[in-house]
Amino acid sequence: MPRLPPALAILLLLAPPASSAEAPGAAATLLHLSEAAERPVARDQLRAVLRVEAGDGDAARLEARINRRMAAALARAKGVAGITVFTSGYAVAQQHAKDQSPQWHGSAGLILTARDAPALLALAGELQQSGLLMSSLAYELTPEAARSAEDALTSEALARLRQRAERVAADLGLRVLRLRDLRVGTAGGAPVTRVFAAAAAAPVAEPGAAEVSVSVEAEIELGAQR
Repeated sequence: MPRLPPALAILLLLAPPASSAEAPGAAATLLHLSEAAERPVARDQLRAVLRVEAGDGDAARLEARINRRMAAALARAKGVAGITVFTSGYAVAQQHAKDQSPQWHGSAGLILTARDAPALLALAGELQQSGLLMSSLAYELTPEAARSAEDALTSEALARLRQRAERVAADLGLRVLRLRDLRVGTAGGAPVTRVFAAAAAAPVAEPGAAEVSVSVEAEIELGAQR
């Protein structure tokens, strides 16, 4: 039997010799292999998280102020086509400082997402100028883009797995009969935050790329050459 290259990290389970006819149920050689494929994919959606913050000695008056400012921000944001708008993280709490009257502090979050980054950045700049604060600005990969990349990478990883299995089988004087117990795993890049401007003007952001990867692992049945 030819010697396998040492770089191949495989586990061979060699069963007793099978008959040349390979009758059903006959013993076979089982090969365990794994392969991976990856590629950078441009992040195609921008997400901005802004917030309204205010303080007041009266809780009801504070809540009214926050609600008015958030209503105005929502109205402005909903007027821009192609931007998804929703609110998040409304909170009001009393703060105590030594030798001072208790104060109420509140905040409410506004989340914007869009594939049209220039439009979102311009809107975010307007909202900052109206008094909202920027909590985060991040590019992300949409589920559609991630799935498209994963589909292509799965095919690539499976082709590599099959080719490698056929090379190992040839080194052993065998052939690939079938793949069994196939497992596929995926991983995608997390959102990246890159902000390059002060709050007084529209922020600037660079999308970068997300590394998307797919791994495949299989138990492969080998048998005698025909």
